[in-house]
Amino acid sequence: MSGGGAKGAFEAGVLYGLYHSTENPGEKFDYDVISGVSAGAINTAGMSLYPKNQTEFVVQLLSDTWASLK
Repeated sequence: MSGGGAKGAFEAGVLYGLYHSTENPGEKFDYDVISGVSAGAINTAGMSLYPKNQTEFVVQLLSDTWASLK
């Protein structure tokens, strides 16, 4: 994921959208390696803190965190 403050919020929204883009959330959302710089590193750190079976929680947490910043 790339850097730049506003891009971090955008990326969190994209992760949320990708996760929820099918009838069964998370069905086609899979990753083996994630990396990022600057704001993208915040998102990748958040993704790496939790196991894959908690991805729904993580994408919601990232979206909520970026949305709460003003």
